[in-house]
Amino acid sequence: MIRQLLFQVHMWIGLALGILFVALGLSGSVLVYHDELEAMSAPAPKATTMGTPKPIEDIIAAARDATPNAKGSTMVTLPENAGDPAAVRFLQAFREADANARGNRNRGGRAGGQRAGQPPSPIIFVDPVTAKVIGARAAAMSPLVRFAHDLHGSLFFGRDGRPLVGWLGVGMLILGVSGLYLWWPKPHQWKYAFIVRRTAKGIRFHRELHAAAGIWGFIVFIIVSFTGVATAFPDTIRAAAGGGAPAFNLRTGPEIEPMNTEHPVTPDEAIAYAQEAVPGTLARSVMIPMRETQAISVALARKGSDPTILTLVYVNPYSGHVAAVRDPVTLSGPDTFMAWQRPLHDGEGLGPIWRVLVFLSGFLPLLFVITGAAMWIKKRRAHLSMAAPLAEGATP
Repeated sequence: MIRQLLFQVHMWIGLALGILFVALGLSGSVLVYHDELEAMSAPAPKATTMGTPKPIEDIIAAARDATPNAKGSTMVTLPENAGDPAAVRFLQAFREADANARGNRNRGGRAGGQRAGQPPSPIIFVDPVTAKVIGARAAAMSPLVRFAHDLHGSLFFGRDGRPLVGWLGVGMLILGVSGLYLWWPKPHQWKYAFIVRRTAKGIRFHRELHAAAGIWGFIVFIIVSFTGVATAFPDTIRAAAGGGAPAFNLRTGPEIEPMNTEHPVTPDEAIAYAQEAVPGTLARSVMIPMRETQAISVALARKGSDPTILTLVYVNPYSGHVAAVRDPVTLSGPDTFMAWQRPLHDGEGLGPIWRVLVFLSGFLPLLFVITGAAMWIKKRRAHLSMAAPLAEGATP
């Protein structure tokens, strides 16, 4: 009885939502290699000047001169290697207003989605030594990556689509758990539970391929699906993990009391304060806020550790005091659990093998839909072919 019920749930969820699962899976695979695709489609120019970098204020001023209509907060992604440019973006004001509702991968050049009808904010590349503009990119993402980003993050519905994507992730979890139950072999069938036999044909071939792909990819599929749900519903998952509401929004930072000062903190000083608070780190980016009540946000990477796992330090722009630190090394249990959801989902943080596995897991929904639909069609045809003679024999 339970098996038959789970089979029906498994089958109809897959048939009804299969196309959406395929879209999420394939777009997710594209985003796993986001940086490589961007580098191929629109490589950043090289900075040829060698020497001491200019102050970040000069770099921002040069970028602002190149984009006189720019407004909003300023994100500066710092060069990681010799010859790399500094990348400057002026984030539109509406992004700050929508910060609580929008996703952000929290890395340079990866701000949240663009509101419909608004032009994308360009990236201005500046030589860090001469503070001269050496190139620009019209948008933060290439058309392919933007398409995959909007599809995977919201199904093109903007902020309203994020809960829908989260519920699709719940559907994938149901498929995974029910599929494991339906796959579980009888004692004498374990030998063939992980393979597709050479003699398999027709429905049997599709069934064995469906089952083998599902069990070999089960762990990665479940992790990617769950982390997708956690990304869409962070407050709910955080509460379930035993954590209360965060003290402040990670993107906007803690609230700062505005102060009158003749010498506000410069970006370079903010980086120095941040590195003093978290020694042994390298600055990756700095965000200069638009609002007077926001802190300067500095992203730091620990030397010798995974560069995608960043520590966020929020610096008071008036006094230079460190207002808050979001360090993955010192987070509490629930905070650590939540901090790992995005890297696991994106394929980051666990090395190249995990990245490849996450990339391949994006093709599993396509395989499941093809084999599942094939089984359903073949069974349907067989049922109709058996029913036809009976109907003819019943005709007077």
